[in-house]
Amino acid sequence: MEFHYEFEKYLNDHPEIKLAFQPGTFQMKFGKDALKGIYKKSDVFFCNKEESQRILNSEENDIKNLLKMISTLGPKIVVITDGPKGAYSYDGKEMLFMPPYPDPAPPLERTGAGDAFSSTFTAALALGKTVREAITWAPVNPMSVVQQIGARAGLLTRGELEEYLKKAPTDYEPRVIE
Repeated sequence: MEFHYEFEKYLNDHPEIKLAFQPGTFQMKFGKDALKGIYKKSDVFFCNKEESQRILNSEENDIKNLLKMISTLGPKIVVITDGPKGAYSYDGKEMLFMPPYPDPAPPLERTGAGDAFSSTFTAALALGKTVREAITWAPVNPMSVVQQIGARAGLLTRGELEEYLKKAPTDYEPRVIE
């Protein structure tokens, strides 16, 4: 926990730093209150649906409520993934649902899919993309990663990712949820 307090202090001393936070099991065990300073400093926060319930200590199933509940912890953008069902984002104004990018074949394994999603979303934001664009980019890398064994095999370059987006089905677009 001491490291996390030092990290929070560093973030407070350097407000120009942008933070993408995807807590692991280790951080989730501390509880949301212990990490409240890091949640508040998060520009973008990632977790899957089950993790959101664990973080919130809630049995809530409604994704809209989970997005809002995580948002009250402080992140500017909340992204909750739901495996092959798709992903959701909330920036305090707009909630979006994004379907998965179609798999060309059944997945070999899902190791690294969540990390591929969150890193691609974060990279898109760092490149100046909007949340709507970032959530469109994010599912492409997991689609490719699950076609390989391991967490890194299958990661795409920006050019490869953009080619997949050009070939995306017409219904591959974020949808506003209300």
